[in-house]
Amino acid sequence: MSNVFSRAYKLFLKGYSLRALEKIFKIPKSTLSYKFRKIYGTDYAEQRNHWGVLAVINEYTNDKSLSPKDRQQIKDWMNQNFNQIIESERANLDRPLYTNRKIQQITELECSYKKGDWKSLFENTLTSTY
Repeated sequence: MSNVFSRAYKLFLKGYSLRALEKIFKIPKSTLSYKFRKIYGTDYAEQRNHWGVLAVINEYTNDKSLSPKDRQQIKDWMNQNFNQIIESERANLDRPLYTNRKIQQITELECSYKKGDWKSLFENTLTSTY
């Protein structure tokens, strides 16, 4: 049974919610939360890095411009190196990595610029002639 919680916690760290895990493993989310607290500590949820390398890797695995073979290679590499990735994630909780999608969202929010990221906006402003 501990193996089930280990697999569930791996998925949790990858970004799955407790509700999604509840559906996958047919275990109530309150039980999952209790077991995670018991096994991984009361701060188990804080060990998930929302702005780390896993988000960047997931963006690549969902990128339609890559071939299915390339996406599968990325997934295989991630699964083989998952423990090292998680260690890196935990060590860098205070150092965010932004995906291209997040950069675009921040740019739209902060600059109201929808054609590119803030860097291109800045470069266009500097090079434009009035």
